[in-house]
Amino acid sequence: MADSKILDLLVIEDDLEDEQLLCEALIEIEEKRLWGNWHSATVVYADHLADALDCLRRGRFDAVLLNLSLPDGSAAMETFLETEACAHGAPVVILADEEDESLAHRLIHEGAEDVLLKRELECGLLARSVRYSIERRRRNQASEISPLADSGTGALSCQGFATVAYHYSELAFSLDVDLHLVTLDIRGVPARTSEDREASELLLMRVADLLQECMRPPALVGRVGKTRFAAILAGLTAEEAEAEIARAAARVGGFLDNSPGADVETSVTHFPDLDRMETLLAEQSAADLRPFVETRYAG
Repeated sequence: MADSKILDLLVIEDDLEDEQLLCEALIEIEEKRLWGNWHSATVVYADHLADALDCLRRGRFDAVLLNLSLPDGSAAMETFLETEACAHGAPVVILADEEDESLAHRLIHEGAEDVLLKRELECGLLARSVRYSIERRRRNQASEISPLADSGTGALSCQGFATVAYHYSELAFSLDVDLHLVTLDIRGVPARTSEDREASELLLMRVADLLQECMRPPALVGRVGKTRFAAILAGLTAEEAEAEIARAAARVGGFLDNSPGADVETSVTHFPDLDRMETLLAEQSAADLRPFVETRYAG
């Protein structure tokens, strides 16, 4: 079984000088600990398309870095499509020799996760692109499996949260179990540049993973706004629910060390406080739950 802490990369590059630069960048990424959740990377190099496709057929990789100008490759798009078809769902990041907006757009449209210009490549950019591509591909695959999942984070979407909460609250009502709605808002994260936005999306992925990991079962967790998460906690007192979300907020705060001015806001309310809930949740979520809750909890 593969070590989940080791990133498996396939680099498909025939230019020896470019391969050396990539190798140096990957070493620097590891030295600076820029891989995020992975502590190191294992890299396999291939300089011909046939060799690369053979590697992909024989094993699985977390990501593929692909130069489209290979000695035995055909047109750029065909080279990508052949690689993508054998990649077992791994994201393919294109390493471009020259800027070509039209080709880049077509590649992204056909499923490439990113297009990077070699002459602009540096370790920070490369690490972010690979990390983001892997996480985005995983989230997209999760959302394809479940239509109720948020494609950005893999948590329940706003609609999914409302739908599942409907049945969740019905079960809790029948068992006479107390429910509390907690929310966590991340405010002040910069989103001016494309780099800011990519960092923000990675942050939201990490927050979703953290909440689903640390909220005491059988908690229900969803992303109900751009930077807002909500959870329904069962069988806890108000004080216990406050302690639960406070612990989560403290850990999320650690993710914001490089974002001056960013902070985390939390709230706890007894479920179903519908007026408060409509303020905390997206309007659609609250509207979906209101008819059921008003009927069930009347009086």
